[in-house]
Amino acid sequence: MHVDSNLVTHDTHTRTADSQNPPHSSTNNIHTTPMQEQPQQQQQQQHQQQHAHGVLIAKPCLITAASETKVQAEQEKEKEPLCLENATPDAVPLHLREMLSQFGHRKLSAAELLMLLIYLVALESGFVENQSYLEKRSLLKPVPAVGCFHLFNVRLLSHLPTHYTREFEDTAFRMLLRTLLDSKSAQEPPLMTALQSSLIAIVLGDLMVVTLSPVAPSKERGFSTCLSIGRFVLNVQLEPIYQRFCKLDELSLQLRQNLFQPMRAQQLLALDLHPHPSLLGLPSEVYDEIFKHLNKNQLNILANVNWKLCNYKKQFKDRRPH
Repeated sequence: MHVDSNLVTHDTHTRTADSQNPPHSSTNNIHTTPMQEQPQQQQQQQHQQQHAHGVLIAKPCLITAASETKVQAEQEKEKEPLCLENATPDAVPLHLREMLSQFGHRKLSAAELLMLLIYLVALESGFVENQSYLEKRSLLKPVPAVGCFHLFNVRLLSHLPTHYTREFEDTAFRMLLRTLLDSKSAQEPPLMTALQSSLIAIVLGDLMVVTLSPVAPSKERGFSTCLSIGRFVLNVQLEPIYQRFCKLDELSLQLRQNLFQPMRAQQLLALDLHPHPSLLGLPSEVYDEIFKHLNKNQLNILANVNWKLCNYKKQFKDRRPH
């Protein structure tokens, strides 16, 4: 049988090539797997590093944003007026907003809104509604005779419901006030009546007549003033409601000068507490030294100032050598 030499030669070369280039074993496959996974691990490490860098970059941004927000809040707080006389159409004291928030969506008349403003000026002048005083007197800060405005007291009391009576279809409002003093004076029961006063507001057309009088049995005089409702509370529906208020500095000044400061001074003088320097409360020796330089006519003028100076003049006349 004849065999083709070309076929034999081809088969021999094929087997020789196969023996020189054996197929990949399982061991070779194990060694190639890490080489294939290494790029993936590098990608994961790079992704984690990028994520970590992203967090590091984001934190300063968050801190910066928080600090900016805090600074803005502090700046807005500094711009916020502390009392009613410094209020503007865009910025009002916090205690005014707190008091108005108690009424929710209840519709308030212009006269009742003005009554609330009057009470806020009373709070800023060292007065408080009597029932609120009884509820929170243990938390109130002492108010010295030489001062009247205490921000802590004003903001604390503005959170409480405002107690007042409405009469004759909201044409008359009545409220019992109590004057705040220092801690020692406030704890004395006999002073409760002497430090109380009755606030009454009566609506007469477009005007509101406000009186502040001592309660019985005091025989001291009262004080009154007349307010134009439309001058301080606009007759329009605006939101927020405090945008209806205007000329609050004028309202505060008028109420302080005509009602609250005279009443507070009168009550303090009755208790021998002097809110400001005066001729009252001096030692008798000082009065003798002053009076001896005055003639008879001047002494009579001085005695007509008030009943205390009149008594001092009589005592000096008795002690004066003839």
